Amino acid sequence: MTNKRSVDIVVLSDLHLGTVGCHAVELAQYLNSIEPRILILNGNIFDI
Repeated sequence: MTNKRSVDIVVLSDLHLGTVGCHAVELAQYLNSIEPRILILNGNIFDI
């Protein structure tokens, strides 16, 4: 069983997923390690 860190609010901005150097793997690892009550995606999520 994996314990996830409980957080109230996570705000992610300017991720630019789809570009070289976007750190998608690190982002996925972080999101898998937390349990946010609220997740806010604040623009520039994808960049193609």
